[in-house]
Amino acid sequence: MTYYMPIMLDMGGMRCLVVGGGNIAGRKAQQLADAGADITVISPEAGEAVHRLESRGMLRWIGREAFEEDVNGYKLVYASSGDEALNARIAAAARASGIWVNSSSRAEEGSFIHPGVLRRGRLVVSVSTSGAGPAAASALIRELDERFGDEYETYAEFLYVMRRKVREAVNEPEVRHRLLRKLAETDILDQIKQDKFVPWSDAEAAAWIEREREE
Repeated sequence: MTYYMPIMLDMGGMRCLVVGGGNIAGRKAQQLADAGADITVISPEAGEAVHRLESRGMLRWIGREAFEEDVNGYKLVYASSGDEALNARIAAAARASGIWVNSSSRAEEGSFIHPGVLRRGRLVVSVSTSGAGPAAASALIRELDERFGDEYETYAEFLYVMRRKVREAVNEPEVRHRLLRKLAETDILDQIKQDKFVPWSDAEAAAWIEREREE
């Protein structure tokens, strides 16, 4: 069994190639666009999603068949056409060149797969069955969608802001770690769920840091 390593990638400005122009390729292109990637799509025809993203200047569409040499110069490649043989050739060429590639036809042809994803602002929850059953992963995401409501977006943003303030105010690593642990132990999430949370002002945040760092 392939042991997949879950990672989070900063895709900002990364050159990515999507081979294919249909629904699957369109979804991949949209995800890449959301992440700020530099996207090229190669396909004789393109669906609505590709055309929409192109019209917004979020990708380049080259209207022709893709060839193995097209993968050169890209950091990430998606073999997402409706032609399984073409996907296999593109995936093989990318892997031979040391380029990360995802194949929509067969997971084992590529070097990475996509998990199911639930987003709540800065909170990102991903689920994967390691290629065994994408439908099962989607079902789990739907369960998590019910479990993690919009309050987690507010909570994650609060933690992010406070983490930055702690890092700016405190130089000692051990004190920073202690404060961040204490922050996670507060009842802020419960306050948000009960609609009782009032965002902390800069003065309140600074006071909390000073108070807690002395304990």
